[in-house]
Parts: sequence; C-alpha cells; structure tokens
Amino acid sequence: AKVLTSIIMIILSTNDIGNGGVKSIADALKGNTSLTSLNLSTNEIGNGGAKSLADALKVNTTLASLNLKENQIGNEGATFLANALKVNTSLASLNLRYTQISDEGAKSLADALEANTSLTELSVPANVHSGIIGKIKARILSTRRTQKRKFLEALKSDEKAPLNRSRLMFVGQGKAGKSATVRSLLGKGFNPDWDSTIGADISERMTSSATSKWRNPDDLKGDFTSRFAARLMVAHSNTRNRPNAKATAQVGKTKEKTNLVLPSHINKMLNEEAINDSTKTTNATVSNDPESARIRNVQHNESSSGRIRPSLKNTSVQVKQEPNDEIVREFEEKLFLDAKRDVNSLTLSLWDFGGQQVFYAMHHIFLTKSGIYILVFDVRELLEPNRKHAALKYLLFWLRSIKLHAPTASLILTGTFLADISERESVSGVDNVLRELVKDSFSQIVTNVNEGLVYFPIDNKEALGIDNLRCVVEEQARDDNSISEQVSIRWMALLDQIHSKRNQSCYLTLSGDIRNLGLEVGIGSSVEQETALALFHERGLLIHLTSTAILKDIVVIKPQWLVDALGKVICDGNLHIDKDQFKHVGLEEDLKATFEKGLASRDFLEYVWKGECELEQVDFFLDLMERTMLLSKWHFSENELYLIPSLLNDSFVETENINGLRCVIDFSNTFLPNGVFQRLLCLCVAHSTRGKDNKRIMEPCLHKTFAKIEFEPSCIVHLREDEEAQSITIFVGNDKFAGQYLRIVQAILRKVNHDVMGSGLSWDIYLENGVTKELVFQSEAQKENLSPWFSCENIQASVIPSGENVDLAGFLERL
Repeated sequence: AKVLTSIIMIILSTNDIGNGGVKSIADALKGNTSLTSLNLSTNEIGNGGAKSLADALKVNTTLASLNLKENQIGNEGATFLANALKVNTSLASLNLRYTQISDEGAKSLADALEANTSLTELSVPANVHSGIIGKIKARILSTRRTQKRKFLEALKSDEKAPLNRSRLMFVGQGKAGKSATVRSLLGKGFNPDWDSTIGADISERMTSSATSKWRNPDDLKGDFTSRFAARLMVAHSNTRNRPNAKATAQVGKTKEKTNLVLPSHINKMLNEEAINDSTKTTNATVSNDPESARIRNVQHNESSSGRIRPSLKNTSVQVKQEPNDEIVREFEEKLFLDAKRDVNSLTLSLWDFGGQQVFYAMHHIFLTKSGIYILVFDVRELLEPNRKHAALKYLLFWLRSIKLHAPTASLILTGTFLADISERESVSGVDNVLRELVKDSFSQIVTNVNEGLVYFPIDNKEALGIDNLRCVVEEQARDDNSISEQVSIRWMALLDQIHSKRNQSCYLTLSGDIRNLGLEVGIGSSVEQETALALFHERGLLIHLTSTAILKDIVVIKPQWLVDALGKVICDGNLHIDKDQFKHVGLEEDLKATFEKGLASRDFLEYVWKGECELEQVDFFLDLMERTMLLSKWHFSENELYLIPSLLNDSFVETENINGLRCVIDFSNTFLPNGVFQRLLCLCVAHSTRGKDNKRIMEPCLHKTFAKIEFEPSCIVHLREDEEAQSITIFVGNDKFAGQYLRIVQAILRKVNHDVMGSGLSWDIYLENGVTKELVFQSEAQKENLSPWFSCENIQASVIPSGENVDLAGFLERL
C-alpha cells in the first residue's frame, strides 16, 4: 500500500492473514493516502490485529470503508476500534458482523459514536442487546442528518473555494513522443503503433497527492455543484477537527449572502433538518433478523446486508430559480466519500497538441495564459549533427510561442528516448545544448533539481523518469497561483447548467443561452457571467474566444468537438487523410486542390465534417474559421471555394528579382510565429476583392512563404516570409499606393496580434528609400516625409485603423 499509491480498493478476504499479517497492512495504512476501501473479512484476525488497525485509523485520513466481518475480534478489539473512531474523520463504513463482539464491545462502539462525525454505516453481531443497537442507530441517524443538513447549507450559501483545476498543454515537434508521454503519465503502456495526434486530444485526470497516480474522474458521484458543496462541507469539518486550526486556505474565510433562490420545499427541508430531528426517526425500528441487527427507516428501506445503515432519502441539489423545477436528485453516500478523499484533489485537463507544423497556426487559438506547458522533444536529435539545427529551430519556436501566450506559466522541458542515450555524458551534452539555447530568456522553465538538469529526461518505452516527471508536473500545478482563484456555488451551478446542454448542442450563445442560464442560478450580472466563462476557458472546460463581439457570443461547450472539426481540415494530407476514401466518393480533385493549393470546396468541407455536425453547422465552422483568420472566401472561381493558407505546402523558388518598393517588417527582436503570415494572406486576399469587380483583379498566386496579390487593377503587391531572418517583406509595385498598403498591412498585423497572439507580438518596420535603395526605420522615414510612403498623396499612411474588438467584416470595411 505504500508503493501502490494509485490503488483505491483492496479485497483480501479469506486469506488467513492473521494478526501478524494485518499488522504489516496497518503499518502501510498509516502512510497511505489513496486507499478508500479495504476488505479483510474471514482472515483469523483477533484483538491484536484490531489494535494494529485501530492505531492506523487514528492517523489515516482516506480510508472510508473497512470490512472485518467473520474474524476473531472480541470486546477488547472493539474497544481498540472504538477509541480510534473517536479521532478518525474519514471512516464511513465499518463491518463487524459475525465477530465475537458482545454487549460490552458494542457499547464501547456506541459511546465512541458520540464523538465520531463520519461513520454512517456500522454492522455488529446479532446477539447485541437491542438497547445498544438503538443507541448506535440513533447516533448514525444523527450523523447522516447532520451531513445532509450541512450539505444543504453549503448549497444555499455563496461561500467560495478554489476550483482546484489546472490545464496541462503538451507541445512539441511531431514524432517527439508527446502522446506517448501523456500515456505514460496516465499509467498506460507504451504503444509503438499509436496514431499521430490530429489537432489535439483532450482528456481529464484527477490526483489527490503529489505521490499518487492520476485517475479517471468519470466515476465521481454527483455533478459539479454537489461535489463542490460536499468538498466545502468536508473542508470545514476537517478544519474544526484540528485543534486551534486556522481557517483552511482551501476555503474562503467568510460566507457571503447569496442572491441564489432555493425553492420553498428545499428551505423547508433545511429547516426541518436543523430543528426537528425527531420527526424523521420516529418510525425507525429494530429488526429481529436472526443473522444480524437491522434497522428500517421511515421509508421502510432495508439494508440487504444487515448493516446499521439508516436510509434517509438523500438528495443532490441543482439550484434553479423556478419553484416548480425539479432540483432534488439522488444524493448517495459515495458523494461524501469522494469529497473526503478528494478535499485537496486536483483535476487536470490534458491537451495533447499535434506536432506537425500544419497545426501550429490553429494551436494559437487554444493556448491559454495559465496552466502548465510541457515541451516534449527527442533528445537524440540534439546529439546528431544533421538533425540538431532543425530540432533547435522547433524548440525555439515553441519556447517563444509559450512565452508569447503565457509569459508567467510554468514550462517543463521533457526529453524523450532516454534509453537510446544511456551514457551520462550524452545526458549532460543535451543539457549543455539546451542551456545555450535558453540562456536567460526563459525564466519560466522548471529545472530538474534532482538531476541538476534544465530538462527532464524520460523514456516512455522503458518507463524511465516518468514518476519524477509526474510528481514535478503536479507540484507545479499545485503551486500555480491561478488555481487558487476563488469560485462560488453559483458558478458551479452555472457550469452544471452549461454541461447539461451538451446532449442538445455543441455550442451556446452568450447573449441568449448563457444569460438565461445565469439568471436561473442567480447570476444576473453579465460581467460575472463572462468572468466565470473566462475561468472555465482557462481551465479547459469550454472554449470562449473574446477578441470580437461576434466571437464573444459563441461558447463552445464541447472543446474536443471543435478541435476535431478543425483538425479534419487543417491537417497533414499525407499523414492524416485516406485518399482512397475521397476517390471513392468522387472528391479526388477536391482533395488535391485542398492540400496542394490550399483551396477547399464546399463539397469537400461538407464531406469531412459530416460526422461532426449536421450540414447546417458547416456554416458555423466556416464562420468561426473565417473570424479566427484561418480561412477566407475565394472569389476567383464560379465554384464555392475557401482559401486555407495553413495548407499551402510548397515553398516559392525565386527565379527573378521582384520589382517594387520594399517594406520590411522585422520580428527578429522577438520572433515571428507560425500562423502570422498565413493570417496576413487571409486578410490581404479578402481585402483585395472587397467591393471590386473580381474579373478585373488577377487571381492571387499563393505559396507557403510567398504571395502575389493584385490589390488594385495594375497594382501588384508581393509578400514574402523569411523564416531564418524572422521577417516579412512587402513589395509594392505601384508607388502611388505605397502609403496605403503600408497602412493596410500594419492594421492587419495589429489585428492578428490582438485577436490571436494575445497582443504579445512586437516588430520594427523599415521602408525602402526609392532613391538610395536603403532601408530606413519607419519613425525616421515618417519624420522626413519619405516619399512615396509619407508623401502628401499618401498622408493617410500615418492613420492606421484599429482592429481591436472590431468584427472582421467591419475591420475590412475600415481598410
């Protein structure tokens, strides 16, 4: 139990363990923080073994169920266990049926229940006097009612506590082993045939301590609201049970009055629980079952196992304002057991981003300011001269991208394939290369203190370094100040209401759906609703983009649905597409145009999205991609086509000099992220056809890093991205429009920066002097009224239209 820190249930019945064996188990229990259920029935355990277990129960804080049925425990052992119950705060179920305990031992247990606040189920032998059973029954009934009352009080309050949720983002080059690393952290075996990630894979896990394995949270009982209220209740109970304990940091110190309205019958129930305990127990009687003492409650709901388990009707509350709506749902004992186990738990939202370069432009809209970033790379590539340069380029790209979107988030460098470079010199050699790369520019990097490295070497196939990495990831998540942000029951109720719509829709509107759901749970302020959505977005519960009013009105409540839909279009055509499938349905040419020219037909898009949505939702995806500048309508064909610049995969080979004045946009002081040039092309193409007769405009010539676009008849603009120089050069073919196009390009870049890059980009602009052919810094050129950039005819060049918080159509109109 000391080693298997992820085990939550152990069944060891009928194994002749005896007192000696159970002592070893009890010693392990003293330090275990994951086990919640232990079955030691029929194991020849006597009073000595009961004492060992009792000593463990005095310090263990997670075990909730202990089955000691059919053992040799007598009154002395019962007394040991009773003394433990006086201080234990986690055990909810104790089975002592068919033991040697008589009235004396049962009375010790009954007396102990006066001090115990957690036990809600106790089984004793059949020969115990009915009066003692009645005392046990009354105390357990009281405990159950007290728990229920406190739970309802927590629901009615607006007390705040942290959400206890973080987001992990795994990024890096394709085939570096990101998905294998995620699988290793989740305790899954290495699979050499695992498919490449398309877009991103999203999963969730929960952990209770830095030493435990991450478990699937799907088996948790109750919704967000119920679990949050139960956690509040348990946290308060734990605080009160610690002598002179200060208010726990996990729970807000004060209770606020809430505007949230509970229906009258719930308030009535709450009052009855507080002032009229006796009315709920008057009909409870002792059964004459010969095998064991049994109790029946007012609903005559009998415990099939013969345990003293009063079955008060339990409820889980979903708060709504309308009194006629049903808000009382099943509320089981397991909810409290989960809360006791998970009062300090942490839920992790894992985002495994596809590593192929084609996805990078899309990833920018999903990267968040908070969370933990795990940058995965192949250590072998940094040791091989012919692969080192490309590997460092990808590493630097991701280091800069993370710093751009999340300058204060923790960043963990993780090197895979450790088993292939087993020598310590190689491990140190990788470390030296990385230290030279990062220098002092990335203070957010988490160092590997145990090994004295700047990265964490692991091997997924051989399971090397995984436990250390898992521990560090969780420690960083727990130390992240952002996860301590306080939320209220109302926010949890809103989250439940939002999630309840998942079976009906994949997205909601802020102005309609969310506003109404907020009112239902007592959140009338639009500011508070949007603040809650911002937190849910950061924690990976939904996707809410806020750069423009129209995007802000869309709340995607199924993140994987959106990621999958985008990944069906923006992907590697050679790696992720079944070409025979498209040939079979007659879309072979459409497929070819999509992945060779970046031009997708409506028929192609409807086909790839047919499994994600109804046909009417195709327009939703098209609109979202257009507003996030991943796509632009293509007006140079009679067919309905869409330009997707991320799919342009052929580089332009310059065969002759390009005519035109140069405008160089230099990002070298920071960096030029993948996705900026593609979005620049999107908006330039959109602008070139806006309000013009397309028959008079030349069809653009587009490549991965080069474009030739006719903005006006007989005025051609060339755009070229230089990845090595970290710059974009604009060549204006007609001096008359130089100032105008300078203004347009600057405006587009500012909008891309604001809408997609978190306003983290910066750049310098140099303009060519038409006479000397020298490049002049923009501010100097403007000061000197350098012609033609700042001539009288182009005086508007100094006035750059703002794109912040402006819808795309309105922005293009301003240009």
